[in-house]
Amino acid sequence: MAISTIPFHPLDAENNPRYKVKKKDAPKIVWHKTEEIGVHDWEGYIRIPFDKEYAFTIQMDDNGYLEIDNQKVVELKDGNSSKKAEGKKELKQGYHYVKLHHENLKVPDAIAPYPNAEEFVPQMDGADLELWEIDAPVNLWKTEDAQKLLKCYNVVDYVTMPNPGQVWSYIGGWLYQAHLKEIEDNVPEQLRSYYNSCALRMSIALSSFGKDLKNEAGAMPIGAEANADALGGKTHVIIRARDMAAYVQKLLGDPDYADGQDTGYCSPQPGDIIVFAGKGHAGMCPGDNISIGSFLTGPIWLINRATLKDAE
Repeated sequence: MAISTIPFHPLDAENNPRYKVKKKDAPKIVWHKTEEIGVHDWEGYIRIPFDKEYAFTIQMDDNGYLEIDNQKVVELKDGNSSKKAEGKKELKQGYHYVKLHHENLKVPDAIAPYPNAEEFVPQMDGADLELWEIDAPVNLWKTEDAQKLLKCYNVVDYVTMPNPGQVWSYIGGWLYQAHLKEIEDNVPEQLRSYYNSCALRMSIALSSFGKDLKNEAGAMPIGAEANADALGGKTHVIIRARDMAAYVQKLLGDPDYADGQDTGYCSPQPGDIIVFAGKGHAGMCPGDNISIGSFLTGPIWLINRATLKDAE
């Protein structure tokens, strides 16, 4: 982990225990007389709760600026007394990196011996500006591996194969016959053992990626008549969500988020790759297309985020 200086982090960083988000000292100097001259600089993140235009002001003596995303939003030059500068910027929800700069200059000879003073009070929408420090984690999986697993999942994802029967047909063998038998016998869907396909989809993806499920809890052999090529030559699959959830926990460790609510994975991003696995559903998807995994449930693992670094 390392103190981050990248332009943006999603708001869900504060919900992920692998991120460390903490408040910094306020970038504020209240007006006071002083004979000391010099500069003050602050850097950190501002927390943006909603997508909208925000109004920024700085009451300052003498000069300074507020920079967001490498753009000066508020700036005052050539000042020698307390003045207010204003600016506005459209910002999306999340943490945005900012830089603040303040200069207290020598009193100009033209107005000497006027007493010197300094001041720097930045505000956002009328409230004093707060800064945050983010110690960002490395990705759980390297980008290449995460993208490979997602590609393996895409073969059987919910967009490619929206009907569960397509997945059972794809694996074939006795598993597909068991699926058809339950349909033939009019077994209610909620009572079927070979109907829901989420864990089977993940089994196919993980196996073709290179994981062997043979000795894992809940794993069962596909048999000689099944499509072993779908598993990259492997011989076992997990077909129950609760067993897949246990395997995912074993594979990935503690989850990053309990769910996809406001206190969980609340701000999916393009470039995210997530795995989710609970007692009733398991799958994976990119952050900008949840439908790949049908719907989002918890727990959730952020295995790769484009704005985070891979482990060396």
